[in-house]
Amino acid sequence: MLAKLFNWFGPGMPKVDLVLSKTEYAPGEKVTGSFHLIGGLNQQTIQRLECDLMKKSPGNKPSLLQPITTVLMNRELEPKEESEYPFHFILPETLDLDDAETTYFLQTKLVLHNDAKTSDMDEIHIVIR
Repeated sequence: MLAKLFNWFGPGMPKVDLVLSKTEYAPGEKVTGSFHLIGGLNQQTIQRLECDLMKKSPGNKPSLLQPITTVLMNRELEPKEESEYPFHFILPETLDLDDAETTYFLQTKLVLHNDAKTSDMDEIHIVIR
């Protein structure tokens, strides 16, 4: 029983890591990288992989700007298995760049068969070129 709890809530969970080719982008630019999946202690069924573009302003909760991708999988991820999936999207042309304290990030979620989730957050810096 303890091993099962450890598997679902601790280091036994599979991990997802979005690795971007760079961290600075201009509005309208193509963002590229790859999703890296790393299996946990036991075999897990992966239902889907989701990635959203989020915005965070000081004093406010993060808000969804745009869903980027949802990859339906229904596949088994073996213990310690490593998989990689390509990633790309076009950053919106219209982003609020007036507030220097506003940040943008990509939130990635790996959803398992029992609706357990693991997530990753990657900040992207928006620059005007």
